[in-house]
Amino acid sequence: MKLSAILVALFPLTLAYGPARAVDCTDFLRMHGMLRQAQAQCAFQSFNPEIVDMARRCYNRVGSGKGAQAIRAGAKEFDYIADLRGKDVTCALIGRSFPMVIR
Repeated sequence: MKLSAILVALFPLTLAYGPARAVDCTDFLRMHGMLRQAQAQCAFQSFNPEIVDMARRCYNRVGSGKGAQAIRAGAKEFDYIADLRGKDVTCALIGRSFPMVIR
């Protein structure tokens, strides 16, 4: 299963219970990296500050080495999907899948 599908399924749990209990912080940081890349590539104007705060806490929890690696992996996931499906289709998919995070 692709990272994006896993994260879409787990995201509601993350909001309900916080990243430490709902998902592994590494997975959360990968999602954050993917969405940050989408924000840059798709020109989304806003990013949920609660998600940024959770990502910051996760980054501190796992450390800079593992945290940065997870964020880069998420950004690469966005790039991979955009290469396969096209940037416009991927941006629309991200916008529909994560309306509570990015606009």
